[in-house]
Amino acid sequence: MIISPYILLLAIAGFAFVIPILSSKIGVPAVVGEIICGILLGSLGLSVEGEGQIIMEFLASFGLIFLMFLVGMEIDFSIAETQGPKSFIIGFFVFLTTIAISAYMMSRLGYFGTQYHHRIFAALLLSSSAVGLTVPTIKELGMLKTDYGQTILISAFIADFATVLLITAYTLYLKKGLTMEMFLIALVFIIFFAVYQLGKLAIWHYPERLSAWFKSDQPSEIGVRASFALLLVFVALSEIANVEAVLGAFLAGVMLSLLFRGGTILEQKLYGIGYGFLIPIFFINVGMQFDIGALTKGGIYLLPMLLIVALTVKIVPSFLLIIWYSLRESIAAGILLSSRLSLIIAMAAIGLQLHLIDKAMESAIILLALITSIICPTIFRRMHRH
Repeated sequence: MIISPYILLLAIAGFAFVIPILSSKIGVPAVVGEIICGILLGSLGLSVEGEGQIIMEFLASFGLIFLMFLVGMEIDFSIAETQGPKSFIIGFFVFLTTIAISAYMMSRLGYFGTQYHHRIFAALLLSSSAVGLTVPTIKELGMLKTDYGQTILISAFIADFATVLLITAYTLYLKKGLTMEMFLIALVFIIFFAVYQLGKLAIWHYPERLSAWFKSDQPSEIGVRASFALLLVFVALSEIANVEAVLGAFLAGVMLSLLFRGGTILEQKLYGIGYGFLIPIFFINVGMQFDIGALTKGGIYLLPMLLIVALTVKIVPSFLLIIWYSLRESIAAGILLSSRLSLIIAMAAIGLQLHLIDKAMESAIILLALITSIICPTIFRRMHRH
């Protein structure tokens, strides 16, 4: 049924208001409820056409970008200063173990054929995580600023961050070989450090003027405007460098976190814009876009194999956390890191275009992302319900 985009937005806004209330009573993350509601809206056949469809797709895409921006802001770098870079080191070794196990398991499975680049792509694909699900889940449980919560968040970020970089470099190599275009990725980081240094100098020389951006009675909301400008600058740079836009969005959030350290009025305003409007649109749209009919093309038969691999490559490396946390916390972290969502779906589309996977595998990956995005955060929440 074709409806006005404003009617669809009204339905999404209604769900976005009710879902957190119901989710807290049921005991599941709000993200899970938003995805399920999106499936319900999609099953009702509600859709928009023309300009309305373009608007909805843009809002959902920008919701993902803004989520990654807030994820960058969420990372508390003061933990690295007070306790050392422990969380980053843990996350790095967890990812190395993940990709090693993933590569080994893909080499033992015959589905991807004998070509090594098929197996490499599949290993990278299943090494990803879902920062977009990790943040809301640990945020609802009040763990975001704890050492344990930061370790999980940083591990998820390193998995997605490294996967995006490796997939981007690998696909560029397969399409064009070793060219200068691959070195544009480094340019994004060079500009990041340059802007960071300029920001530090500006804060040092003009502290009073910049502090005015964080006042609650600032009429022109110059701080919010500057934040959006910074976000879009790094997103545009990522697009120019042929890197996923979420990478630039994350770096912009990290920039604000490094310069202003959080807890400000500006941070609260940005959270209100993101979690109050844009991010629920993204998660509900994920549910609406799920194609149940694609499962009849053979994807359903590949799901058990993918599910076993997807859980194994995350839960086994999580045992490295036993050195610092309990067995229950370590396993729970591995389960939450097993969540996949938009990133693995986007990468599957890239693999389909390059003929590294077929349509049946793509449909199985979509279903895998849906199942893990619902089950894994719920199990994690149950394990920490006390």
